[in-house]
Amino acid sequence: MERSKWCCRIFPIVLILASAILAALIWYFEEGVHEFRFLTDRVEFFNYLGSVLFIAILPIGLYYYLNDKEKYQNKARPLALLGFLPAIVFAVFIIL
Repeated sequence: MERSKWCCRIFPIVLILASAILAALIWYFEEGVHEFRFLTDRVEFFNYLGSVLFIAILPIGLYYYLNDKEKYQNKARPLALLGFLPAIVFAVFIIL
């Protein structure tokens, strides 16, 4: 199976976008204020951006690690999504 040059470039961007949505969910419910203050305040925005990148590190790392292994190359994308599991558990904990 020949890999395209876009496979390793587009999927991490999709992971970052997914982590941005997950981080917005966490930031919305975290303080109990229920507002998107991080979009208007400059300091809060950079804190939010750091959260996005922190959430995205594990799935992107898993993706590149599994993509190098021939045995797991075909399953790298679905397995990389498991990297969101800690953030999803934290979001569910905050919401409940």
